[in-house]
Amino acid sequence: MGIKRFLKKRLNDRTFIRNKRKITINNFDIDFFRNYEFDFENQTKNPKVSIIISVYNQVKFTLNCLYTIEQHDKDIPKEIIIINDNSSDDTLYYLNKINGIRVINNSENLGFLRNANKGIEAASGEYIYLLNNDVEVQDGYLKNLLKVFRDKENVGAVGSKLIFPDSTLQEAGCLIFEGSEIVNLGSCDAIDNPKFNYLRKVDYCSGCSLLFRKNNSDGYLNLLDEAFLPAYYEETDFCQRLKYEQGLDIYYQPKSEIVHYNNVSYIGKDDLLEKNREVFKSRWNRFFSDKKFLSSGKINYNVHYRSPAILILEENMPKPDKDSGSRRLYEIIKILQKDEHRIILAVKNIEEQGDDFYIDFFRNIGVEVCKDYVNTKDEIVTVTEQVMETLSYVNVIWIFRPLGFDYWFKKIKNKISGKKIVYDMVDLHYLRMERENSFLVPTKKRKKETSYFRDMEYFAMEKADAVISISDEEKEIVSVQGIMRNKIFTVSNIHQRTKMGDIKWSDRSGLLFIGGYYHMPNVDAVRFLYESIMPLVWKKNSLIQVKILGPDFPENLMQQYHSDRFQILGYQESVDDWFENARIFVAPLRYGAGVKGKIGQALEFGLPVITTPIGAEGMGLEDQVTASVSNGSAEDFAERILQLYDDEELWNQLHANSELPLSKFSIEAQGKNIRKLFNYLGF
Repeated sequence: MGIKRFLKKRLNDRTFIRNKRKITINNFDIDFFRNYEFDFENQTKNPKVSIIISVYNQVKFTLNCLYTIEQHDKDIPKEIIIINDNSSDDTLYYLNKINGIRVINNSENLGFLRNANKGIEAASGEYIYLLNNDVEVQDGYLKNLLKVFRDKENVGAVGSKLIFPDSTLQEAGCLIFEGSEIVNLGSCDAIDNPKFNYLRKVDYCSGCSLLFRKNNSDGYLNLLDEAFLPAYYEETDFCQRLKYEQGLDIYYQPKSEIVHYNNVSYIGKDDLLEKNREVFKSRWNRFFSDKKFLSSGKINYNVHYRSPAILILEENMPKPDKDSGSRRLYEIIKILQKDEHRIILAVKNIEEQGDDFYIDFFRNIGVEVCKDYVNTKDEIVTVTEQVMETLSYVNVIWIFRPLGFDYWFKKIKNKISGKKIVYDMVDLHYLRMERENSFLVPTKKRKKETSYFRDMEYFAMEKADAVISISDEEKEIVSVQGIMRNKIFTVSNIHQRTKMGDIKWSDRSGLLFIGGYYHMPNVDAVRFLYESIMPLVWKKNSLIQVKILGPDFPENLMQQYHSDRFQILGYQESVDDWFENARIFVAPLRYGAGVKGKIGQALEFGLPVITTPIGAEGMGLEDQVTASVSNGSAEDFAERILQLYDDEELWNQLHANSELPLSKFSIEAQGKNIRKLFNYLGF
């Protein structure tokens, strides 16, 4: 590394450390609230959530808690029920001044557990949110808890990320091991450590911020068990009853963040903990058989997952809404999650602009995504360092694409003893380049690059314990070249016929193409369509419009091609309307490799397809039955557009049959292929 690069890196590192995220806290003194006017009136009509807060003295903490509730997630209808447990300070004086809350006063001190149950019985919301008074909630604290109930099935309770006032982690959910030994995940770690920043199942979450339904499926109240009076282990027991009696899951949601001033909410903690621990252990100990530590000495975070645990290594952050390869990876991840595998994702390149959205997306669906962060010692922990740590608890390392394999394998090859390496070709890059060369005047540099990719791909296949091809055709190509056939598994794109358009032929118009234009075969296809095919079409029907969708279209070609009848529309957040209103999907691909996700996407919508032999490769299309497959010439392609555009009977036939090729791309078929792969690897 040169001196300039070294100094620049040092400067960037210092900036990164200096900008380490810190949680906003208020902790206002009581004087702040003497003249402060709370107003919850507009947030408490027809409540969806009942927030139950038990208080005993500590009025300053209670008021700070209410202040933050007032500031955040205002759009969620909620009621706030305060159980005043016979406080002797100024608690009641201040509470009586606040509009829009319900205060239930106890004539004697009942303790947290009975207060919580009293609040649940009085609540009118669909959901109960138990909240300590010694917390300050952050923006999104409640909507992100509710989101888990909306997005997941069989949810029993969801807990928050608990953070100490010094911005270190208190708890990221809890796991229970053999002998009922509890581990508070992430205790005293950095709040942005990726290990604790993805949605995951846990054994329980702390009752100081816990959301659950008021009633169970039989209509009975979900109450805490008074066997744990007056407090402690009651939420631990409650979560086990949700799990083992109601068959529901407990989730930790890191996007719900709570600052917790720990240990100010109860006195006499140690004696109560010991007593109630024994009650809990006698009731639930038989359910916990997992060892706390792995053979590597690391804490066993693989609890609630099936073997194998999988590390996915990629070049760039997958963007499922922007390219077919990313969409395929996303669908593979969903299959792996359905089979309850733990997934860690790391990429070589993280873009400062744009990738955070996708990191957040994958974390929200339960994937641990590695990203540089600053630890509690103010040291940067890089993605590579995190990958090295994961090698102590993953079983399968699934590496995508030749450049990805070349980069990652060099870093991990000396530390993968006992791990299984899977190389996922995505497509045969060198084959695509060889085909592209027939449309270019290949230079020596280009020929050398093609040869380089070929060598790199076959090296990866040789080194891997198993190889994934995207089609049987590519499996055949590499097996002929000497790669053992029995270690090659086809895991293709995944398509489901869930979007069958019901708009008839006569109500549709225009041609549609979609792609990512950093991918040269797609740029060439648009060029071929505009320069060679459409002039022939427009000679006979000048009214046919073309719509081109997708990101990164070259600016120089956009200026040249875009017009009212050939519209370059760029990236679209949703493409459903375009597929449902177009009459024909065209894919005039002249070169490429792999399976074409864009064609599968059109078939999902029942949109008739015209393509070339390259486009049809690996798709199982039958000409004039499931699609229109041209001979690849501009003249034949143009004639097929004109024919299908005006032939309602043929259009309806292709529309009706478009589901037929999708059977081999179903979730069930690809899931079966992945399970065959794991069985081959010994899992």
